[in-house]
Amino acid sequence: MKEELMRVSKILFLLMFILLLGTGCNPSHQPDQNKELSPEKELPQKSKNQSIEKEAKLPLELDEGFFHSVADWKNDEEIFYITNQSGGSTIHTYNLFTGESSIFFESNAPILQLQANEDHSLFLVHTSPTSYEAELIVLDQQAEVKFQTKIESYELQYTWNQMNHKDLFVSSFNEDWTFQTYLMNVKEQSITANPIQIPFIQWLNEQEISYLKWDQESPALTAPLYVYNLETEEETLLSENVVANTNFVNRLSTIELADDQGNAVVRFYDIENKKQFAEMSTRLVGLYSDWSIPYYDMDEKEDVFYMIEADETLTTYSLISFDLQTEKKEMLIENMENMPLKLSPNGKYALFGARFEHIIELKNKEVNELIKLK
Repeated sequence: MKEELMRVSKILFLLMFILLLGTGCNPSHQPDQNKELSPEKELPQKSKNQSIEKEAKLPLELDEGFFHSVADWKNDEEIFYITNQSGGSTIHTYNLFTGESSIFFESNAPILQLQANEDHSLFLVHTSPTSYEAELIVLDQQAEVKFQTKIESYELQYTWNQMNHKDLFVSSFNEDWTFQTYLMNVKEQSITANPIQIPFIQWLNEQEISYLKWDQESPALTAPLYVYNLETEEETLLSENVVANTNFVNRLSTIELADDQGNAVVRFYDIENKKQFAEMSTRLVGLYSDWSIPYYDMDEKEDVFYMIEADETLTTYSLISFDLQTEKKEMLIENMENMPLKLSPNGKYALFGARFEHIIELKNKEVNELIKLK
């Protein structure tokens, strides 16, 4: 029994690690509740002719003792960042182009994360009143509370529905990694137990979800990807040998292992018909007992995929772009680290770093300091 529990715990930990890396993500697509500063590394030099600093007021100077993280984008011009005090936490907004900062929301409990929904009309705030309790608060653009609830939880994972912007999938883990899943509906002010007892899912639409079905009896580095219809309760196999899955508004993406040397393929499927229409070869860096999943995000307006990709030596990374229509792959910035990446709503910029302390201007291929700690 003890060995079985350790095996299940290891699998759940690996799944959490993969999803947190991928999402985004979320994928999500890519949440990070306890970000640490990235190691010191020389970033690409900025152009003297074109720089985000000619338009934006950067960097934002903050006290190192209070700064927690940059959390997300509020809109195309404003970001959220979190600071901690002895009496709780505060979410601030910062306008990149006017330099204006203001308080958005305050909590007496520590704020672990803020995550925007697909159209940035609602923001999920995760606070931790106690070690075994999570409070979920949904705010609108004016910081008005639209829904809040508490869940017994040691660790928490959640995913916004990218089609129905008021739905969330929530996984609550106990300290022994047993879990309960929920469906949360902001419009109906409800949270209900989810019939699908799989801790990590990705939405396809209002009726369908996708998930990796890991074999808990025989741990493996890949798993089959299934699509499940919540109305008909039908499960359909979509692909084998999948390492990660993230779904966007119109695209389903997978990272699939090609061989045991780390060669892999990123495949893109149409959300509606589940047919593959593009793929990109890539490489994965092997860890002791699994694979390091690269961070990535999608500019859905332009149908361009961005990823932090390992180079041929598997010792350093580059930011690459991949056009899903032309299947053209382009190297944008060399000498990067595999750190979280989140595009702005308009796709022009990307937050980057363990605590999103840098910002990338994609057009000029520049990495700039967003937060300067003092």
